[in-house]
Amino acid sequence: MSAPLLLAACTDGNDAVFEPGPYADEALWLCKPGIAQDRCLELDQTITYVYEDGNRAVFQHEPVVDAPFDCFYVYPTVDLREEPGNTLDLTDDALMLRPLYNQAARFTELCNVYAPKYRQMTIGSYGVENAFESEYFALGYADIEEAFDQYLLENPSRNFVLMGHSQGSHVLLRLLENRFENDAALRSRLISALVVGPTGALDVPAGELVGGTFQNLPLCNHATDTGCIVAFDSAAAGGERPAPSSPRPCVNPSVLAGEPGIAANTIYNDEEGIPFPEGVETNWIGYPGLYSMSCEADGFLGIDTAPGRSTPFTPQLIQAFLGSSTLHLADYTFAIGDLLRLVEVQADNH
Repeated sequence: MSAPLLLAACTDGNDAVFEPGPYADEALWLCKPGIAQDRCLELDQTITYVYEDGNRAVFQHEPVVDAPFDCFYVYPTVDLREEPGNTLDLTDDALMLRPLYNQAARFTELCNVYAPKYRQMTIGSYGVENAFESEYFALGYADIEEAFDQYLLENPSRNFVLMGHSQGSHVLLRLLENRFENDAALRSRLISALVVGPTGALDVPAGELVGGTFQNLPLCNHATDTGCIVAFDSAAAGGERPAPSSPRPCVNPSVLAGEPGIAANTIYNDEEGIPFPEGVETNWIGYPGLYSMSCEADGFLGIDTAPGRSTPFTPQLIQAFLGSSTLHLADYTFAIGDLLRLVEVQADNH
């Protein structure tokens, strides 16, 4: 992949003309309508719901035909090398697929999913001073900005949702800052931005919807809000965590979606993940109403077993299994049913 290229050439007024760049190459996309191998469509996303009374129902996943809007997805850190640097070889996408299947692929029931590969910074790059101002972050961000410009070139008028997790959310926050904050026309096409697992990178004053990082991109406050940001970091309810250095924004997708939370796990490796009950043959399983979500005093989205329900796989046990003080790796896992419903409502009201 070549060094990032400037794709935008100014014309009269504030309009821009985008010329095809490296991301015209379909090999740089994990998911994109019409490419030869759309990774978002290769794993069956059919889900089995297991209800409180033990009854089960299988809901077939059907990718939407003539999708009314798009979803632009940026995956989290999958390059776990401890030394600072970037993923320079994008030909092997094996590590990219785990978050893609768990986070983006199910959204094909609502939207056309665009998921570019990018030269993300390694996990070790987060340890350098001012990591978000480093050359490592800049390279990954430049790739995503080029990919987004290619998306705009091919879709000059369609509305879209931005979706990210962890480093993907960090990159999207920079994209929102550079391209959306001062561009009302582009903001008008934004249904919402799912900035999931921003790990403190988004600054919003406590009790406010806007301010800090953005002045024109508020947090979502109602299911019908659009052009807004859904941001949360999840953790097992009631756990001890380091005090945040700044107010941590918490948008509860379960409350906005208007129904009890739906937890869902994607299992595509039989040797990993929470074991499914006997007889469940789908890749996804969901437990409607089994878990609850609420924003806690420190700004984390607290996940707990719902009142009156029981499970051996409590959020607290899962967090301990992950060896973490949060549920960062499972941010989408517990909330994806609510996020799907929320995005559908937002798109209908945009």
